[in-house]
Amino acid sequence: MYEELKTFIEDTDVKDKIEIEFIDVDEDDLSKYPKEKNLLNKGYRLPITFISSEPVFSGQVDNVRAHSILKRL
Repeated sequence: MYEELKTFIEDTDVKDKIEIEFIDVDEDDLSKYPKEKNLLNKGYRLPITFISSEPVFSGQVDNVRAHSILKRL
């Protein structure tokens, strides 16, 4: 899903205004991501998508909705 979202956003008008990062919860040190770790501990479904440091999707990512949110920022 990450690659799909990244590819989708790269073809939009917001591509130069955002940074996309993937955190592998099995491989990366989650101590660097306390907010994300807290949501995982609460049982949020993966993937968890954050925009402007706020969770906006848990589970399936809606590319069109993500673009709409990014465009409003």
